[in-house]
Amino acid sequence: MSDKRQHIAMVTLPSLAQQTPDMIVSSICGLGDSFFARHDNPHRHDFYAMYWIKAGKLRITIDTIIHEVGPNTLLFVAPGQVYQMHFSEQLEGYLVAFQDAFLCLKDANQNSGINSSLFFNAQFSSVVTLDTGMEADFEWLVQRMMREIIDQLPEYQLATHGLLRYLLVLASRLKAATSAGTQDSLSPHYNGVYLQFKHLIEEKFRTLKNVSDYADLLHIKPVQLNEISKQLSGITAGEQIRNRVILEAQRYLYNTDLSAKEIAYELGFDDPHYFSRFFKKYTNQSPSEFKELSKAGS
Repeated sequence: MSDKRQHIAMVTLPSLAQQTPDMIVSSICGLGDSFFARHDNPHRHDFYAMYWIKAGKLRITIDTIIHEVGPNTLLFVAPGQVYQMHFSEQLEGYLVAFQDAFLCLKDANQNSGINSSLFFNAQFSSVVTLDTGMEADFEWLVQRMMREIIDQLPEYQLATHGLLRYLLVLASRLKAATSAGTQDSLSPHYNGVYLQFKHLIEEKFRTLKNVSDYADLLHIKPVQLNEISKQLSGITAGEQIRNRVILEAQRYLYNTDLSAKEIAYELGFDDPHYFSRFFKKYTNQSPSEFKELSKAGS
């Protein structure tokens, strides 16, 4: 097959802006034709993204699940998420994209109340309906960030950093008001450990698949890590790791033409037959059955 898809493309922030920024704030239309062409195909980002759809419609496939996003909606996508977008012609809105280093999202002590409800949930994405009473606040924040980035007056990065943090605080309040999450009522320490655990899974799930490995890196006992994960997400740490491996396998099956054997090696399995049994045990489908059924429903 001459056009066999072997990989899922990675989009970086510099390639998106054709420069080397820590952050991009732009109208969606202002991003240019290359942005729309790129999003027509499955890809990942290495940055955090917030889309504010003000008018029009967006059809987005996130890890094989199709979402129809209407007007006045905030869409948050974390690094590593595989997605594909189809825009309506009359689409209006903004993109706010930033590197982890810009906001120090991994510093859980500084951001425990923001990240857990927006970027670090079970799906690693959030769709939030924007309250009409808050439209003016969000519009001002986005426009002010754009102005700071364009003018680059003294300490503009500090100002933009503060504006972004406030925007995320407002968005996390909206998210909390419309969901029955339990994370906000738990201790900041637990939130911090959980966020570190989620980051470690993203970095190491191909090589580390045991709870004890992650507990050692976090300097806690496996039973404690399981307890924290269970309280914050409803599932154990082992399920978190397993679900992440399954998710990546589904991404490859849905978005590439790699065989189950090739995917097994990509995910750190020495035995492709064991990978196939592992996948079927936890999805009730063989890799080939999942690929066939997911494509039929797309």
